[in-house]
Amino acid sequence: MRVFDHCGTVRLSVIVLLTGLLIATAAPSTAGPDDTGRIDTGTYTSGVLTYGYEAFVPGDLPANPALVVMIHGCKTTAEQQRRANLLDPIARNDGFVVLYVDGSPFHLLQQRCWSGLLAPASESRASGDAAAIAAMTRLAIERYHIDPDRVYALGMSSGAYETTLLGAYFADLFAAIGVHSGAAFDHGALGCVGPYLPTASTEQLAAQAFSAEGRYRRVLPVIGFHGDADLAVPYECGREVIEQWRQTDNLVLAAQEAPQGIPVRPTGSAEGVADRPEGLSYAVESWRQHESDCPTLQLWTIHGMAHYWSGGSADPDAAEFTDARGPNASQAAWDFFSRIHRTDTGFRCE
Repeated sequence: MRVFDHCGTVRLSVIVLLTGLLIATAAPSTAGPDDTGRIDTGTYTSGVLTYGYEAFVPGDLPANPALVVMIHGCKTTAEQQRRANLLDPIARNDGFVVLYVDGSPFHLLQQRCWSGLLAPASESRASGDAAAIAAMTRLAIERYHIDPDRVYALGMSSGAYETTLLGAYFADLFAAIGVHSGAAFDHGALGCVGPYLPTASTEQLAAQAFSAEGRYRRVLPVIGFHGDADLAVPYECGREVIEQWRQTDNLVLAAQEAPQGIPVRPTGSAEGVADRPEGLSYAVESWRQHESDCPTLQLWTIHGMAHYWSGGSADPDAAEFTDARGPNASQAAWDFFSRIHRTDTGFRCE
């Protein structure tokens, strides 16, 4: 099978900063796979770049539903990600909207990779792909009457690099984030593509994320997924995601004068085998704040999995994107997100 995100071969020397008037357009809805949902498509323009998106909307949508923003990896489109990771059936069953964001024609020059991987320094609250994705998220919130405290971002590979930036720059927008086969805030390709050769300490990255949150800083819940046989984005980078956010969240808790932080060691762990043909074994580690019913941080290690989405479609057309033998990352991410409601200081667990 081919690797899902060939980000190790991509380098880009030209960075385009997004400026100017922001314009959003929506295309007519198209029918979904059955009568229980539909796919809306649209575009979003910022400066010279026009992004695309697809939204899966369940047919029986409750008032003020949740929103999951799914961010694909390199050499992948929003539609391919949607068909591969099978979030739509979960959204149909539980009544939430899924927004699949896509890059602009410019992103073809960087093999559809997001700039969070290739040029994280170009990203901010007001520029780059992060600002565009946040704007598309706000459009979806308005269009579908989303509960603003139940908005989540989930990224794969280069989309996961982008997601860590979204979590810091837009802590006031996203209640929690999910990082599948990605890296810590602002790490970028150097040191986390191919061999693990970190260019900054975890402590430095944690402090940078804390600074990026600015006046919107709050305790941010994070769930991570990574295969321990990943040769494209090393497993150490996936572990660093959780440690960076543990340290960042503890900086927030210290600023809030909270009596206790999130401990270094997991407060809970479990092991299992995916309930699938030739299912892969996995381990789940969780970190909870004092007396919280929900984990603030959670890491899924999928043993023997390379650079693929864990679980998802077993269709041959999805073989380059998913390892269907793994646990269902889409369901695990939603189970984590579904109990979390954003607050000004962190989250409440329901």
